[in-house]
Amino acid sequence: MYMMSGFDFFSELVEAGIVEDRREVPRELAEETWHRIGHDLLDYMDEFHIGFRPPERPIWAEREFGPPGKRKRRAA
Repeated sequence: MYMMSGFDFFSELVEAGIVEDRREVPRELAEETWHRIGHDLLDYMDEFHIGFRPPERPIWAEREFGPPGKRKRRAA
């Protein structure tokens, strides 16, 4: 859910012990994770939504960090 919306609605990251406060997810952690597993996440979303309307793209992580595996250029 976090990569789709930018918010840990169900406290999954807290329950997994990744963060202590669902409102304070380190941006660097989110970006690193996106570039490492983003392709897998998008593949999962495609399979999960077969026969149903998929979420609108780009999802939050794509807008914030660029395509998975590639770093988005930041203004200096």
